[in-house]
Amino acid sequence: MRVVITGASRGIGRATALKLAADGVEALTLCDVAYLDELEALAVNLRTSGCKVHTLRADMAKPNDPARVIATAVKAMGGISGIVGNAGIAAPAKLVDLDVSTWDRIFNINLRANWLLAKAAHPHLKKSKGAIVMLSSMAGVMPQLPTGAYSPAKAALIMLTEMMAMEWASDGIRANSVCPGFVHTSMTDAIYRQPKLARGRARLVPLGRVAKPGDIADAIAFLLSPEASYITGQALVVDGGLTRSILNHAPGVAATPKGK
Repeated sequence: MRVVITGASRGIGRATALKLAADGVEALTLCDVAYLDELEALAVNLRTSGCKVHTLRADMAKPNDPARVIATAVKAMGGISGIVGNAGIAAPAKLVDLDVSTWDRIFNINLRANWLLAKAAHPHLKKSKGAIVMLSSMAGVMPQLPTGAYSPAKAALIMLTEMMAMEWASDGIRANSVCPGFVHTSMTDAIYRQPKLARGRARLVPLGRVAKPGDIADAIAFLLSPEASYITGQALVVDGGLTRSILNHAPGVAATPKGK
């Protein structure tokens, strides 16, 4: 496989690069807009395993950068068989307090950039019969306060991915989204460095723990792989059962009658 990963310097993007390299992927193109020293250090590490790795700086808020990423990746790797749209931002706020520029930036990075990335990659993915994985969120499946524009943008990303799956199925391209639940990354580290908050979140998850980036990377790698060759148009929620557990927290749930 020859895979492009956006937002690759840290967290889920970094874990996905490590997972794919460990699985023997042929080449990777990794991009990010920040933490470029960490991105290059990751690339150096991956190259020791024999994986061909290319890096570049790209700002997904700029409308021309997604196509530039794809053009660079094709030139560097000789083609593309998978893309992982991982770059994203959050700006917690109440809807009534949001300004237009913040709304647009969240949608431009979380949604528009992934459309432009996939659009530019389409002819190459058609040639390779490749796969697309977009990183949505459990906040795109259920509204989460106070995420402001983030939940709507991630919900729209799920639908965008489903549209790609339907439009491009005849081209042999698969498209799925992954919707992580609670994940301990550098972005959320401030929460998990507070023991009470960390324990409280873990208690909410039926499986009893908060995810690591590698848990999400495993799902992404699966959806890119031949083992998922008959899966497309799906939004895979990877949350330890959290979004399905709301009724378990309802007070006054009746006990099961004896003998039943």
